Amino acid sequence: MKFTLYATALSVLAAGSAFAAPTCKRASTTKRGLGFNDVTATTSFGNSVSWAYNWDSQKSGNLPSGVEYVPMLWGTSSDHTTNWNANANAAIAAGSTHLLGFNEPDLSSQSNLSPQDAAAAWKQYMEPFAGKAKLVSPAVTNGAAPMGLAWMDEFMAACTGCTIDAVAIHIYDAASNVAYFQNYISSVGTKYNKPVWVTEFGASGATADQQTFLTTMEPFLDNLASVERYAYFGDFVGTFVNSDGSLSALGKTYQSA
Repeated sequence: MKFTLYATALSVLAAGSAFAAPTCKRASTTKRGLGFNDVTATTSFGNSVSWAYNWDSQKSGNLPSGVEYVPMLWGTSSDHTTNWNANANAAIAAGSTHLLGFNEPDLSSQSNLSPQDAAAAWKQYMEPFAGKAKLVSPAVTNGAAPMGLAWMDEFMAACTGCTIDAVAIHIYDAASNVAYFQNYISSVGTKYNKPVWVTEFGASGATADQQTFLTTMEPFLDNLASVERYAYFGDFVGTFVNSDGSLSALGKTYQSA
């Protein structure tokens, strides 16, 4: 993949407030997904995931049977927009039911768009697909204002007449801070009254810490009605898969948690 991926800098993250996780049985999940660079990294997950994306509008190779590919319009430069219509239409024809908007427009190192410019670009590139696929908002960080949800508020206000079927967010913090993740994600569903896609979330810490985190967070997300889909960051060699394509310890936890 031609884009430079990253783990969002923890220095821009806001501190969270306390939140008590509900006690509940594991729900049957169609929410779990993957963010990948190399499609072969998805193979070992089989049908334990329902969707996948690669921060791009096309992919090379095949996902596991039954896994939906979700194209993304990463940003507004010509290398992203020139083939967007053709790629999105091809994906829809192949079974994609959703399209993702811009990647972290509130962060200067990513798609770096003002809310107003993003709204104009949405109307030009995303809105024509309304009714053909569900349209998922730009994915913002959990940084403090003017980033994060403050950016999203301005975008929503500027994007008059826009079809936004779901809200995408990214959230990073320490694996020990489960309460913050749960409170923040819950608040997004309440705030916008739309389905929430957590298209990136990541917990810093040792592998064992992340495994413990996932065994709590995945059931929580599966049972949180406002969350429609989620993907941990990410399906890469050294994170979810080993160099031979087999699942790593963390990948196995994500698959089964």
